[in-house]
Amino acid sequence: MTAALLPATAGSVLALGALAAHTAVPRLLRHLRSHNRLRRYDRATMLLALCAVLAIGAGPAAFTVPWGAAESPADAAWPVSLMAWPPWEPAILVAAVAAGVALPWAAARCTGRPLRRRHGRPRAGRRERAVEGAHLAGCALGEEILWRMAGPVALTALGIPLPPAIALCLVAFCLLHLPNSGWRSLPYVAVTAMLFTVAAATGGLPAAALAHIAHNGVLAVAAPVRRDVRRRGTSGPVEEIPRLPAPGGWD
Repeated sequence: MTAALLPATAGSVLALGALAAHTAVPRLLRHLRSHNRLRRYDRATMLLALCAVLAIGAGPAAFTVPWGAAESPADAAWPVSLMAWPPWEPAILVAAVAAGVALPWAAARCTGRPLRRRHGRPRAGRRERAVEGAHLAGCALGEEILWRMAGPVALTALGIPLPPAIALCLVAFCLLHLPNSGWRSLPYVAVTAMLFTVAAATGGLPAAALAHIAHNGVLAVAAPVRRDVRRRGTSGPVEEIPRLPAPGGWD
């Protein structure tokens, strides 16, 4: 038992180290004078997610079962695992994508700032769009691996009960976005975190990742119209997003 416990503990500590490093990335990037801070964040997220996967995957077989919630992965109550994902139910995946798309539109409508397609950006070639899409998807997947899988798995392996482990990861995920999104966006970020957590609980990592990718995809192509612009009767959408964190808000 001791031989199994030590690798699991070491893997948990290494995985939590990757999460701690991830929370520091936005704050470090704020001090860099670079036009590619978002791209740097994407790459750092993907790299740290890979480190977390390797740290957890290096543990014993029992450590890869979803949080030790059941005797077998098929009976696990929380279907987030490295080695045993739940069946990819099409209805759950479709619902996750629909929720990810609907959330920013609904939030913008409720705040009186409906989304409009972004304008004023130079046309990007197919290769550039493909690279941007790959970074958007990879970053969203990386964040889900870190905060909906690696974090809870590592915390429960260290003896923290499941509900507090989920709550800690939710809080840390929200704090991750404060450097760029600000405190005023915290309620919205909290709602998105809960949405992705529900998706992970019902459909595992695939559902959470798809919801996250769909959400960020909407904010990549649309922006809410400012209230002062609407009062003047103009129709052009505004690029800045004061309340909804855009992909540039490291979401």
